Amino acid sequence: MAALMTTLMALPSCLGNNNEASSTSDCAIVAFSVSNITSYVTEKKYDSHGNATDTIVARVMTGSDIHFNIDQVKNHIHVVDSLPNWLNITAIVPSYTSYGNVYVEDESGEVILSRLFSGVDSIDFSKTVHLRCVSTDGLSERHYTVDIFKHKEHTDTLEWKETTSNLAINGESKSFFTDDKVFVFAQNAEGEDIVTVAEGNDCATWSAPVTIPVKSGSIVLFKDQFYGLTPDGEIYSATPEEQASSWDKDSDEKVESLLAADDFYLYAYDGHAIIGTTDLVQWEQQGMTDLKLLPETCIASTSYSSKTNEDIQTAVMVGISSQNSEHGVSWYKVSSLEEATNQDWAYIQVTNDNPFGMPHFDHLSITYYDGSIFAIGAEEGVYKYLYRSDDNGISWHPLTAKYPLPEGLDAENGAASIVATEKDIWIIQENGKVWKGSIQ
Repeated sequence: MAALMTTLMALPSCLGNNNEASSTSDCAIVAFSVSNITSYVTEKKYDSHGNATDTIVARVMTGSDIHFNIDQVKNHIHVVDSLPNWLNITAIVPSYTSYGNVYVEDESGEVILSRLFSGVDSIDFSKTVHLRCVSTDGLSERHYTVDIFKHKEHTDTLEWKETTSNLAINGESKSFFTDDKVFVFAQNAEGEDIVTVAEGNDCATWSAPVTIPVKSGSIVLFKDQFYGLTPDGEIYSATPEEQASSWDKDSDEKVESLLAADDFYLYAYDGHAIIGTTDLVQWEQQGMTDLKLLPETCIASTSYSSKTNEDIQTAVMVGISSQNSEHGVSWYKVSSLEEATNQDWAYIQVTNDNPFGMPHFDHLSITYYDGSIFAIGAEEGVYKYLYRSDDNGISWHPLTAKYPLPEGLDAENGAASIVATEKDIWIIQENGKVWKGSIQ
């Protein structure tokens, strides 16, 4: 993925290589990126007897996956999304494009310490970095601050409370929180697709199931409205206000699958490309590569706003593909209504540099909670761990100790789905058990 570089003004000038242009009074940093970052972290490895050993492993964050915004009004350069907490950012090599020469200066902005050579010199980004851009004629200068934020360290604990409810569903489910309600789409004992609803914070009492004309596994929530596919690929919608009980055809487009949604687009696969729409009328291409690795089953997605720019969203899509028997598949997208910053969907490869891909789950379900993506799924018929991704679905790590799964969650009692409400995180199982978790 190309790094995201945003400027707020056009700066006409003759730009040279690393600022060795003809003499000019222009000065600005107009593009900023960083190299790959290798960090060494301690992980627990478990043997067949469950005994843990601390092992130091290398993790690599690809520089092209780290996106920067340049605010030319405030002279502030910063990452679009916070980086994983485990990342060592004390010696990072930045690359930049600028009008003028760039120097590292002290916090006071008074003393120039050294010339910064693009793609060569490393800098400690564990604190705010101060840069000075000086025009090649020496007559003008600009002072920039650069921040690389990391996620907070997870030091709290996740505690669960179990509730036995009147929930009546069969098989896999998809759960959503909207309109101060939790909606669960699944099937009933007769194999009919249904929806049932829990009001507010009450996870014990569910509405009577209502049959729906769309496939329960196809549901996507977009702009506070539910969308689903009929068996012949038509897109129908329903509103939360009506308890998702009344469905109407909402588009002339026929698609093979509904994939995901964010604040800007509803995404689908039409058999040729990933397409997106803002209004269910006009559709545009949003991805053409690695299509054979699109999720085919257990399709789950989430999206969230950038911590630094509400006009940019991150969307993550996961699932199971018949083309990858070892791992689940993860896809990632930076989304915006602005063409310059909107990116196509990209498949996240599992490589030697990133071996922590999505596991090959049954009953896969994800949700965004407390600044991270959480996932559950059955591994070889067992719910073993709650998984978390702090880097937009690139790597997934099993959680133990402070973030356990509920003790009573047993795959023998059926499939489960996970959903975040306004304050809590719920795990909903087809046997009628609901666990409500909160960070203490």
